[in-house]
Amino acid sequence: MALTAYRPERPEVIRDADVDKGFIAVFARHGTAANILMMLMIAAGVWAFFNLRTQFFPDFVRERITVNVTWQDAPAASVDEAIVQVLEPEVRFLENVDSVFASANENAAIFSLEFKSGTDMEQALADVTSAVDSVESRFPEDAADARIRVSAFRDPVSSILIAGPLSQSGLKSIAERMRDDLLDRGLLEVQIQGARDPQIEVEVNEAALRRLGLTPGDVSAAIARRASDLPAGTLGGERAVRTLGTDASADSVRQSQIRAKPDGTVIRVGDVAQVIETVPDTGRAIYYQGEPAISLQIRRGTKGDAIRQQAVIRDYLTEIEPTLPANITIKNYDVRADLILSRVLLLRDNAFYGVLIVLAFLFLFLNMRTAFWIAVGIPVSIAATLGVMWALGLSINMFTLFALILSLGIIVDDAIVVGEYADFLHQQGYKPAKAAIVAARRMIGPVFAAAVTTIFAFGVLYFLPGRLGSIASDIPVTVVAVLIASLIECFLVLPGHMYHALKQRERAERRLRSGNGYPTPINAGIAVFRRRFDAGFEHVRLRLFRPMVGFFVWARYPLLLAVLVIFVYAIAMVMTGSPRWSFFIRPENNTVNINLTMVDGATRADTREQLLMAEAHIPELIKDARNSQVSSMQRELDGIDQGAWYAWPKRQYDRRMLAAKIERLEERIETVPPEDDVVVIFSQVGARGGFGFGGTGSVADPDLIGNVRVELVEQDTRIYGTRSLFFGLQSIPKHPMLEGLASRRSFGGGDASSISVALVGGETAELKAAALQLSAFLNGIEGVSEAEDDTPYGTTQLVAQVSDRGAALGFDAASVGQQLRAWISGDTAVNLIRDDGEISVTVKVDEAVQTANFLAGLDLYTPIGKPVKLNQVVDFTEVAGFSLIQSRDGARRITVQAELNEDTGNVGDVEARLREIGAIGALEGDFGVQVAFEGEAEEEREFLIGFRNVLMVAIGLIFLTLAFVFQSFFRPLIVMAIIPLGFVGMIFGHLIHGQVLSFLSLIGFVGLTGIIVNDSIVLISTIERRAKTQPVRTAILDGAADRLRPVLLTSLTTIGGLMPLLFETSVQAQFLIPPSLTIVYGLGLGTIVVLVLAPALFAVQHDVASSLRSASIVMSRRLSKRRPRFASTSSSITATATATATANAAAAVPSLADESV
Repeated sequence: MALTAYRPERPEVIRDADVDKGFIAVFARHGTAANILMMLMIAAGVWAFFNLRTQFFPDFVRERITVNVTWQDAPAASVDEAIVQVLEPEVRFLENVDSVFASANENAAIFSLEFKSGTDMEQALADVTSAVDSVESRFPEDAADARIRVSAFRDPVSSILIAGPLSQSGLKSIAERMRDDLLDRGLLEVQIQGARDPQIEVEVNEAALRRLGLTPGDVSAAIARRASDLPAGTLGGERAVRTLGTDASADSVRQSQIRAKPDGTVIRVGDVAQVIETVPDTGRAIYYQGEPAISLQIRRGTKGDAIRQQAVIRDYLTEIEPTLPANITIKNYDVRADLILSRVLLLRDNAFYGVLIVLAFLFLFLNMRTAFWIAVGIPVSIAATLGVMWALGLSINMFTLFALILSLGIIVDDAIVVGEYADFLHQQGYKPAKAAIVAARRMIGPVFAAAVTTIFAFGVLYFLPGRLGSIASDIPVTVVAVLIASLIECFLVLPGHMYHALKQRERAERRLRSGNGYPTPINAGIAVFRRRFDAGFEHVRLRLFRPMVGFFVWARYPLLLAVLVIFVYAIAMVMTGSPRWSFFIRPENNTVNINLTMVDGATRADTREQLLMAEAHIPELIKDARNSQVSSMQRELDGIDQGAWYAWPKRQYDRRMLAAKIERLEERIETVPPEDDVVVIFSQVGARGGFGFGGTGSVADPDLIGNVRVELVEQDTRIYGTRSLFFGLQSIPKHPMLEGLASRRSFGGGDASSISVALVGGETAELKAAALQLSAFLNGIEGVSEAEDDTPYGTTQLVAQVSDRGAALGFDAASVGQQLRAWISGDTAVNLIRDDGEISVTVKVDEAVQTANFLAGLDLYTPIGKPVKLNQVVDFTEVAGFSLIQSRDGARRITVQAELNEDTGNVGDVEARLREIGAIGALEGDFGVQVAFEGEAEEEREFLIGFRNVLMVAIGLIFLTLAFVFQSFFRPLIVMAIIPLGFVGMIFGHLIHGQVLSFLSLIGFVGLTGIIVNDSIVLISTIERRAKTQPVRTAILDGAADRLRPVLLTSLTTIGGLMPLLFETSVQAQFLIPPSLTIVYGLGLGTIVVLVLAPALFAVQHDVASSLRSASIVMSRRLSKRRPRFASTSSSITATATATATANAAAAVPSLADESV
């Protein structure tokens, strides 16, 4: 194998008159144009920097409408029959409705309508309103009007806890004052939670009512009549309220007239009932250290800035705390803004180190002036991108920050190619202006092709479906904005700067040659380093790299086979679960919710007592969690040497970091008490927390459920994870009436459970039995815990059915139900409003008289007012009730949710295990239900289908772009052959770092497909250009040698910009590491291989073309010999001309065999 000597590329001769044409020449030669454009780009960025919103996740559209219909004191079964089954068929088939989820709770029906992406939500709202109006007359008479609203994105900022030994009205007064003050300071949404409104209770005397022939409904009607006929308006747009004729007080209610007797005496409410104003000890109540509390929740809104709003909150709390009573405690908790700020600062620090690495590579490979002006493109392009982000309504969030960090290296890729080539042309004798302009013009094709492929690769990510696609959509928008800004800077700003830089260098060299200038010691040192480095690099480029390329061109087919084997091996590793797949990485937040349920028969006081016992045990749980974490990390450290050889350097790094963590945690155990790990602990009666629960206690008896919320300091400070708290959960002291404890963690990606399995079809009782069996199956699988369904049992219900005699007397289900509710559950007579807010007036029978014989002696009144004993017109059946009945698209369903330890597997593994043990078949066969994995599993299926589609679209668009640039449908195959190596790099990168593959890894890979081909484009373009004037093999070797520096530099700058993230140990950055690994290792491996693979593929394609041409010539000759002598003269001439032209074309392109390969 003989090697020809390297010959530098000789630039084509370009007339000076042609150089001065076009925008590039205008901006390069103009004295200020480039700088004016640069200043405008920077000014746009400065403006945007001070005006861009800061938030955790980007805003995203939720095409969802909710409908809420309240029916006070109605059981879930009645709500389902009278409201859900009436309204659901009307809304399910509306235009663009994707699915309808309906739930019948005790007291209310809730509908959630999901619409197809891109739906006009104003029209959708009008359609839903029309559908509700068409059936609202069929709802029960005492059901409230439907409340319809479009779901809006509302991002929490933080919450404020107000606690102290005050009455509910006292705490509420403070909370309302603080709410109003915060709203006055510009906050958009402040909600009061846990405040119980006062109410006027009218407890009627059952014996007095019977003696006077009255019913509770008569009392309610009397109170309603006393209220003014003119409504006072609506409260919060939800409920109508009215004013009382005199004043909204208990005395005024007592004076309400029920009936006048024939003798003129008046029966008033006070004659038959005890009327008192009280705050009912029911529903949701919050307690802090045993004292009553109220919470304020502040949300950002779609146009607010979380960090700025939190600064307002902190300043306000500093001002108001000294003015409050000494026994009032104020706690600012769940501060999402601090979490956002810590992540912003974390990514800012990583971006800073990434920039330093990029600059180091630039100054290492290029001369000072060229490197400086290329580096200037980084802040200029970033500034312009910030301006575009502001104009498009984007924000500073986790994904836009990651996109900006990713872009640090991509920004300079274009400038490196143009700047390096301008420097080369200047060294070949071009004048500074001509070198800068010609370099920009000559590289505009491959640079634009490289930019467009990257734009297509990232741009298709915008069309990923589902919630995760919406959240991640800011990545492609930001990257595309960066690339467009970098192209503008590269071709309109950089040529002018390169022109002046080359001119200054030319002047400096002339001064040195003439003896009129002397370099400073620093410049002299830099010059010495530059000469030595360049000499060393030239030695590597020409003496080592070029012969190596020659060898692989010679051994091109074994090389292709080796690459194919590596690719197949990587696929086999993925198929066998290495690295492990976990669709969604869940960085832990700092909150743990401990939920509890008491058995039937327990009281609200029992629930509070259990909550206090759990609160008191939290420090012990923290102590155990610390010790457990030390033991776990020590075991991990002891076994860290086990692993593949290629991960040895990373294991050594992990060893040092793990040892440092153990030392820090042991020191914290010795010096910091467990209580200092806590930000706040408070408890709630009538509510649950974490995923899987509505959080309001509306689906079960609120007196029998409770929650302890524990917020801890940052994990980077406390070191152990919230999962460690689970191990000691069962050590919490238990009340005799406790039914069960469950813990729920909060995650950075949301509170959706890891495992969510829907059981669909059949009646609720059958679904419940299937759910209990499925929970048992799930709890028996390793790594799965806390499996439970979302449909609690309600109280045992007596179902009243109107008998034939009752129907004959004019009774129906609605009239019987209305009278029974008035006697048993009571009735809200009216909602009144006064200066301190709303107050409701409820009428009910004294609970003491509601004995077993109460119903037997109860009278109902016929439509004409005649009393009839209840048992004469109604038949009762006792059934087990449920406090929640759910359906989706008309089919009944129950959902079982569970937590999954991601170290043991993923949701797919759990589903496979259930099928393996026959659990799914048993459920479907025994109970006749359908089993469907939803939640994260459903999102995963939707995402993977969308990912497959956008990946194919990206590859197709890249191919068409390259086909246009190279004017060939075969040349792009050489360039795109490097994409599988990016996949191999992604797999090995995750293995080396011990990371799981996630959906963010795949998003990174789609972007990688556009980045990784850029080096191939520049390389193949150079080889093609040389092949026009050189033998093919020489063109391949010299072209590869020419592009070694820019190929290495463009890849190293991209890798260097992301490198700091790979070694970030903060919990806050963990979900950004997988896409960084994908790009760093995919691009790293791709760059190493592309330098030899692209030339080898170019040679292979030349082999194929030569073989096809040779076959064509042989075929033409054979056909000409077989032609009969009597063929027409014109046909013979045509055949001869075709053969001659083919032979000449083959002779014009020498084969590789002729060059001793």
